[in-house]
Amino acid sequence: MVLISDKVTWFKTSYLLILFMTLTVSCQKDGLINDYPSKVSFEVTGRLLEGKRIDCISNDSKGNTYISSGNKLYYIKGSTQKVYSLDFGILDLAIAPDQTVWIGTNGGGLGHLTEKGFTWYTSENAGLPRDYVRHVKVAPDGKVWFTSCAFRLGGLGIYNGRSFEFLTPDNSPLNQNIIDDIEISEEGVVYIATSGTVGQSNIYRISDNSWKCLGDEKGTFYWVFSFTLCPSGNIFVVEDFSLSSALATNKLFRFSNDKWEKIETNGIYPISFFSSFKADKRGYLWMPDFRGTTPLLQVFNGKTWATSPDNTFPDDYFTVIETDNKNNIWVGTSKNGVFILNQ
Repeated sequence: MVLISDKVTWFKTSYLLILFMTLTVSCQKDGLINDYPSKVSFEVTGRLLEGKRIDCISNDSKGNTYISSGNKLYYIKGSTQKVYSLDFGILDLAIAPDQTVWIGTNGGGLGHLTEKGFTWYTSENAGLPRDYVRHVKVAPDGKVWFTSCAFRLGGLGIYNGRSFEFLTPDNSPLNQNIIDDIEISEEGVVYIATSGTVGQSNIYRISDNSWKCLGDEKGTFYWVFSFTLCPSGNIFVVEDFSLSSALATNKLFRFSNDKWEKIETNGIYPISFFSSFKADKRGYLWMPDFRGTTPLLQVFNGKTWATSPDNTFPDDYFTVIETDNKNNIWVGTSKNGVFILNQ
């Protein structure tokens, strides 16, 4: 015999379970990912430096933004704007935890801009292998990681505020001298991509001076010019076949659960030679594309792709994509400045 109170209890439990499942589905559809809205927005909500070529963009959590165009360095924070003219082309920018900025240049070595002005570190005064610094990143502990290399020359530079250290295949696990990209997680884990010889590109992870090759130590990819790091620790890499005479198609890979998996691009041509792509704070991948001569942005949310509407951007090509502390997407172009897309 089933008591009425038991039926009431069963009904309440079933109702609560159904309500919980409904709310769960609703949250997955319209909820947040890493505290950011899950929906992708292609609405252009801001423009900067219209008519300029954009080479580098760097933002920090304090609202500081540095943007480079050729040898010009622009600083923007709210209504405050400054511009600096350098003697060398700017190749990369990184804002440090102390709000100073580090600068990689073509011919001027490694620069450091503070309230006192510029300090330059070169092959002459700091022992850099060469004065071409293509990539620079600053870790949460303030260490500066940068590239100063060429084929069979130099490698990965580290500056701790007092002295420089240079890692090469002779004194580290690096399989090649050339470092073609650097990423650093919020926890201070360093990731680098090597290149220089086709078929031998690798991604390395460096944590507390411990190295791990994420793949085959003899070579994992044909060539890698850049990669991007997700907040989860997943990595997106485009295996680039631009140097191949076989006209092979570039391929997109994701490193997840300690292994590489090929991502289907559904006809999207994974970025061209030296182009830029970026994972945002939700782990979504933002990738340049073209439809005819019309530039597009493709966004991969881990399962499906979304495409920016036609005529969102003028005829041009994208030079750099970055994301800021609020997960706004900053898109730099060759001749139309910066487009900002709030997410």
